Amino acid sequence: MTYGRGAQAYTQTQVSTTTSQKQLIVMAYDGILRFLNRAVESMTRQEIEAAEKDLVRARAVVEELAGTLNMDAGGIIARNLWNLYIFFMQKITEANLTKDPAHVEGILPSLKDLRDGWAQLEMPAGDAQTQLLDRRVAPADVHHRVSITG
Repeated sequence: MTYGRGAQAYTQTQVSTTTSQKQLIVMAYDGILRFLNRAVESMTRQEIEAAEKDLVRARAVVEELAGTLNMDAGGIIARNLWNLYIFFMQKITEANLTKDPAHVEGILPSLKDLRDGWAQLEMPAGDAQTQLLDRRVAPADVHHRVSITG
């Protein structure tokens, strides 16, 4: 087993055994950031196919995050996140069409800030919102899952 495959297997195991919705969201952001950073490197080296692959993966994870938003319960925060996710998807698409890494480089700081915000989020254990956020998540259907492991 090569290092890359071992790391991927480890991450897949981590995703399937994670019990916190918050942890899954942080892992999704980690995946987006990893894919986008690799895409920037690939675009810089003119490795168009590799860049496209990572851009498509990053966009799919952003779409997955957008699809999990509960617009009724989330209020203004959910609407603001929705707008950010749409903006991120547009920038990723523009980068894919133009092969210009500047489109991706411009959104990386915001994505990192969102990731760090989720990672630092602490809520009291008995809080009803925490119970909703940290509910047990059933393993994803293997045939209908977006990979954040790359």
